[in-house]
Parts: sequence; C-alpha cells; structure tokens
Amino acid sequence: MPDLMSVDPLVLLIAAGCIAALLLHAAVAKLGDRALFHQHLAAYGAPEPLQPALVWAIPLAEAAAALGLVTPWRSVAAVLAAALLLSYGVAMAWHLRRGHRLDCGCGGEPLALSPWLVARNAVLAAVALLAALPPDDRAVGVADFAVAAAAVAVAALIYAAFHQLLRQQPARKTSSSSRSAA
Repeated sequence: MPDLMSVDPLVLLIAAGCIAALLLHAAVAKLGDRALFHQHLAAYGAPEPLQPALVWAIPLAEAAAALGLVTPWRSVAAVLAAALLLSYGVAMAWHLRRGHRLDCGCGGEPLALSPWLVARNAVLAAVALLAALPPDDRAVGVADFAVAAAAVAVAALIYAAFHQLLRQQPARKTSSSSRSAA
C-alpha cells in the first residue's frame, strides 16, 4: 500500500525543477545587480546595518535552495525555498496593505507589487513544499527526465507570460487615467 504522503517521482522532478529554475534566475539577477537589489532592500525597510549582508545572503540562500533541490537534500532545500517565497510574500502583503508602491524586487525587469504577486508566492511556496514530500517507490527512467525537462520549460514560459501580463497592468491604469485627465 502506497504512503499517503508520498508523491510520484515525476511530479517531484517537475516541482523541484520549476522552483530551482525560478530561484536560480532570481539569485543570478540579484547578484548581477547588487546595487539595485540594495535599493530594493532599503525600499522594503530592511534594517540599514543588515543591508550589505542581505545583498549577498538572500541571493546565496536562493542559489543554495535551487541547487539543493536537485540533490539528495531536496526536502531540506524545498523547505528553505518555501520559507523564502513565503517571507517575500508576507513582505509584499505588508507593503501593499500600507499602500506602498514598490517594485517586487524579484529580479529581472521591474514589476509593481500587487495582490497577484502575493498569491503567486503562496502558490510557489506550495509547489516548493510539494517538492519536499517523499517519492513513491517507482523507478525513474529517461522518459521521466525528458517529460520533467519539457514541463519545466513550459512552466517557465507560462510564468514569463504571467509576469508580462502583470507588467502591463500599471501601464493600462496609467494610460487610462492619463486619457481621462486629458
């Protein structure tokens, strides 16, 4: 009888791959422009004495979680990933609640905070926690790795499309409000 908390290994490969790709992208973007990330930390209200350390610690934690997701320490890395994603979501929700207009600081092109980003982080944290579950006793074959790689690629495209839609939201609001003011 299968364990009720175990998951098909293919599902775990896909979940771990998606979160690993996301966190690795975020880490590279933050490390690639530490000055911008430092500005984001200041805007979010990180204590000034901690900011120089956080500029390195956060992206290195993201990179460690990303790499850990494809090792035997997958479960620990998945919990770290979920904790990071949830902490980002809480910070975003806190600033949204106070009416602050900030860039998410996710890495990459600017993206304004929105309730959608908070929900996105909650979903991503759930996917990360899914990756922490133990696998079923099923052998993983080459086809599983091929399907997982394709699924991660498709998920990355969907994620990019979702972000592009979110980036267009402020432009629509701005353009409609400028039209009504004219």
